[in-house]
Amino acid sequence: MKKPSLLFILILILCLLASCAKRDEKQDPYRIAVITMMQGGEFWGSLKNGARGARTETGAVLEFMAPIDEADYASQVVFVQEAIDQHFDAIVLSPSHTSNLADIVAKARSKGIKVVLADTRLDKSEGDFFITADYHEVGVEMAEHAFSLFGPGDPIKALVIGSIPNSTSMTSIVSGLAETFGKRENAQIGYATYSFTDESIAKKLTENILDSDAGVNIIFALEENTAHGVVNALPSDRNIKLIAFGTTQYEVQLLEQGMIDALVVINSFNLGYRSVKAAIDLLRNIKPVEKLVEHALITKTTMFSEQNQRLLFQTFQ
Repeated sequence: MKKPSLLFILILILCLLASCAKRDEKQDPYRIAVITMMQGGEFWGSLKNGARGARTETGAVLEFMAPIDEADYASQVVFVQEAIDQHFDAIVLSPSHTSNLADIVAKARSKGIKVVLADTRLDKSEGDFFITADYHEVGVEMAEHAFSLFGPGDPIKALVIGSIPNSTSMTSIVSGLAETFGKRENAQIGYATYSFTDESIAKKLTENILDSDAGVNIIFALEENTAHGVVNALPSDRNIKLIAFGTTQYEVQLLEQGMIDALVVINSFNLGYRSVKAAIDLLRNIKPVEKLVEHALITKTTMFSEQNQRLLFQTFQ
């Protein structure tokens, strides 16, 4: 009988070793820390629900961590360090600052922890995997829809209120808005400022700018708490258009009533689901699927379509 070759024996040994090393996930499930920007909010709540859906499918153990304030990146650094100290297998992180979490993420990865960046990335790193929506395109679509609300020669002066200035999602949206506004005559972004997800700050910022400039005729509110503050600041004697982010019940009601001209919705449920699934794939040495998270700009006339209802009330597809 012909003796097996040395190469065949080596391959067989490697296969046996790989088989022996394979983790029994039922007895020893993967532990994943899910670190979002803040504890509250419809967006982050939906992301966590999506993550729970992936947990049900995979059997992974999830621990959710988040600061109260979305701008509190220092607490996110502490949470990542806790995940390192507690020897989590993976971290799903939505960094609230483009650079100030880079070192701690690098430290986690140096310890063999897989890091999936969800929604926002770091300037110099995408972790082991990055999942997001096309926020630059979102900004372009918002600007183009704004133009449709005015006549061809009408002057347009916009107020942009974001939540936090140091996240890649915010900077990408503003970039898309500015790029598109720059291509149209008589259109300008007069003001761009940040509310730090505080409804009262957004309200005061809006009131101060509108009091000082009667030319502002459209507002882009780039976060749900910001949108609530803007709505409460709008004067009844001025026709000011409003395009907002979010899926709160209040915003959906205002959209149906025509007080909000369009809502931008990101499928954050799917974002959370796919982020956890990607972490599991990485731990299993499987390459995760690269695909942008779905978004839509929804108006009063399109809000009752099946697809947009699903997005407004965040179910998985």
